[in-house]
Amino acid sequence: MDAHREAALLDAALELLSEVGYERLSLTEVCRRAGASTKTVYRRWTNKDELMTAALRRAVVRAVDEPFEVVATGSLRGDLLENLRASAELQLQFSPQYAAGLLVAASSGSDAGRMARELFRVHYARLTETVLQWARERGEVGEDVDAGFVADLIRGVELNHVLVADGQLDDAFLESLVDRVLLPVLAAGREGAR
Repeated sequence: MDAHREAALLDAALELLSEVGYERLSLTEVCRRAGASTKTVYRRWTNKDELMTAALRRAVVRAVDEPFEVVATGSLRGDLLENLRASAELQLQFSPQYAAGLLVAASSGSDAGRMARELFRVHYARLTETVLQWARERGEVGEDVDAGFVADLIRGVELNHVLVADGQLDDAFLESLVDRVLLPVLAAGREGAR
């Protein structure tokens, strides 16, 4: 299979994940969307899980390679708000079904599950590590603040808001997340704040 055909199939799989979710995604529909035969797909991937592993791996590589500039505003609150707004803008290109599909995939112990978990992790890890390093340098947070935990917290609250509460990642929500959740948690992590 040539690289162009493979890319078309993997992109079609990701598009369908966004439209119908993981459970309803079918290899037949991926083939139809990509203009490929099922024989072509089955020569390369033996089942949906293998195809989705490859598609999600492609998405992880894109997420790692795509420049996501973390913006410095000079304050922890400003850095969090500005970068969460930029992140929310990026997420507008994906449907709630895409996130739900990723969660379904992530819950499996398969390679596709591992790739889905990595896709969830990579973006927020980069953002929080950078923002918290700046905050440490300014003395706004303690050295022991766990960037991975903060990334998990942001991701979890945002996913719950979008998938369970059917909300939007608008300014009001992001300001509430920063002011009512993140800043108090981070303040508790300052040395001597215990």
